[in-house]
Order: sequence, then structure tokens, then C-alpha cells
Amino acid sequence: MTVKNTQSGTNVHEVADGIYRINTPVKIEGAGGFSFNQFLIVDDEPLLFHTGLRKMFPLVREAVVSVLPVARLRHIAFSHVEADECGSLNEWLGAAPKADVICSQVGALVSVNDFIGREARALPDGGTFTTGKYRFRYVQTPHLPHGWDAGVLFEETQKTLLCSDLF
Repeated sequence: MTVKNTQSGTNVHEVADGIYRINTPVKIEGAGGFSFNQFLIVDDEPLLFHTGLRKMFPLVREAVVSVLPVARLRHIAFSHVEADECGSLNEWLGAAPKADVICSQVGALVSVNDFIGREARALPDGGTFTTGKYRFRYVQTPHLPHGWDAGVLFEETQKTLLCSDLF
């Protein structure tokens, strides 16, 4: 693990070949420790899974830059529409204008397309895409952990699950 911001504690750790976890610990008064996580997949078409809160954009961007230039991002995906999963989505699209947005069909229809002002890549249950050597399958998980738009990405070559809150 490498701490990229000593003030916030934001750190980067390679959890599988080419898959990095970006972690920002936070303290919640009376509740102890908590953390926000994003995952960066380094491949021919790099992927950022979860953007983080809008106010965390500078911290997460700093962590991503420590691994690769932000403009190289080609895919930005998230498990469901909620501030910690996609709150800084428009900031990321500004920094990586060639990136597409990958989400559930429900998420695209009811929130994301309007939020970003363009069409997201809406995946059906079982839908797949590749980033180069990695192949991702979208698995719908309605209401797990939250809304009806929820889902996870399963990276099939290394068998790595990209999920969210509950897990």
C-alpha cells in the first residue's frame, strides 16, 4: 500500500494484477472508522469503478494520477446511483472526456443519462465488455445494497468481484 495523500490518508493498493483499490479513510463522530473505495483497472482501456463523492474528486484524482494519466480512462462504471458511487461523475467526465459511462439499464433510464447529459452505456443483466485482457460481466442485484438500479461487475479472467457498500 502506498499513501498518496498524507493529510487525508488516501492510499492505493494493487489487489490483483492491474486492479488497484483507492481507499480514503474517514472518521465519523461516534461511529469510529469508515472508508470510501474506488477501483482502477489498468488495461488497454482503463476503467474506474466508482467515482467517489464530488468533494473527494481531488483526492481520488491524485490517487489515479499516481497510477496512470486521468485522460487515459476509457470507462467509468458504478454499482448504483448514489453520491459515494458516482457523485463526482461529471468531474471525471471533464477530466477524461473520451470515457464512457457504464451502468445498469435502470440507472441510465431514471438518473444517469439526465445527470451526465448524454447516453450512458446501459448494460443488461449478464451484459459484458472488455478493457483489453480483462472481461467484465454485469450482474443485476436489485435493491442490494440499495436501489433497484444496483449491480456488480465480475471480472471473469481473474475472478475479481467489483461491488459496493454492503460487501
